[in-house]
Amino acid sequence: GARRSATPPRQHGEREGERARGKMKFLQNLMSYWANMLLVETLANSRTFQRFAISSDKALRELKKKGDLSAQDITKQASAFSEEMTKAFRDEMMKKK
Repeated sequence: GARRSATPPRQHGEREGERARGKMKFLQNLMSYWANMLLVETLANSRTFQRFAISSDKALRELKKKGDLSAQDITKQASAFSEEMTKAFRDEMMKKK
């Protein structure tokens, strides 16, 4: 007799579900790309963010020269960077309104 495969044949609904997931993944990637572009453009044009980036870079270089760069120093700088980036982004978005 004929042998049956271990996996049942795919149903029509399963294929449509896969297509829908593929479309959603594409839309998610597209939205993520646009959000990243907006964020980068906004921060690149923010004077506040530029000043902060320069001062952070200078502080990290000085700590590195001294050899005093610890995990705690890096954590403090990263935290300050995150806060300043958020503030700069909000400021820029408010200017556009």
